[in-house]
Amino acid sequence: MIDTYKEVTRRIIAELEKGVIPWHCPWRPYEWRHRNLISGKPYRGINQILLCMMPYESPFWLTPRQLHKLGGEVKPEEKGCGVVFWTLFEKVPGTRIPVLRFYTVYNIEQTIGIPSKYIPDLPPKNLIEFDPISNAEEVIAAYSDCPEIIHGGNRACYSPGSDLIMMPERVQFESEEEYYSTLFHEMTHSTGHSSRLKRPGMENIRFGSETYSKEELIAEFGAAFLCTHSGIAHATIKNSGAYIQSWLEKLKNDKKLVVQAAHKAQKAVDYMMKNMQTKENAA
Repeated sequence: MIDTYKEVTRRIIAELEKGVIPWHCPWRPYEWRHRNLISGKPYRGINQILLCMMPYESPFWLTPRQLHKLGGEVKPEEKGCGVVFWTLFEKVPGTRIPVLRFYTVYNIEQTIGIPSKYIPDLPPKNLIEFDPISNAEEVIAAYSDCPEIIHGGNRACYSPGSDLIMMPERVQFESEEEYYSTLFHEMTHSTGHSSRLKRPGMENIRFGSETYSKEELIAEFGAAFLCTHSGIAHATIKNSGAYIQSWLEKLKNDKKLVVQAAHKAQKAVDYMMKNMQTKENAA
């Protein structure tokens, strides 16, 4: 049986060893986000990172069963991409525990025989209006109990004690993407406050501690997910050797770190965007 945590971590480590930070996904317009071809639902959490690591332009993916139902088949020698899901396992009668499992999906570029009527037309990327400011501002506005954001000084940080986000002035950033991805990082930290999601250790977090490392990865993933939603690049940290090496060491020592951090980051994003999601569901 595949150790799902170990396999996901192995794939993330392989990208880091190439000098690539895999959760800094390349920019894709909203219409081009990786999604299931049948349901149309975008992949979430660690799955969107795993699929971003694959070399396909198309955003559409299917399971082997879905592919068969559409009359298609996998091209010879093509290998699928493993994505994860949670299932409930009844170890003791009446008690069910969540267990992480893999299933395989294929990009439509790996297939043949799917009738064109089942494949949605996508607008050309170069004709899609790219306005990162308005998209990102909508995300910030959706976070109804966001802490006060104070601009000034030379560092970005979140203070759990005072429940404040500190940011340099906007003009100090090299680009809009860098400003918003930095802010999204700090906003993700703020969801761990006792008045929100109550992530353990947030009230007395120490630099360099195990809790600090885990919280930093949660914030990195949260910023990546919010940047993906906004259609902007995750530009807070360059692919620096020291940064990559630090994560390599941590991931090699904790096979569950990346999956658990992505799961908590997705919960943070869902919390911040719950008002926006409610409006979308009502529309």
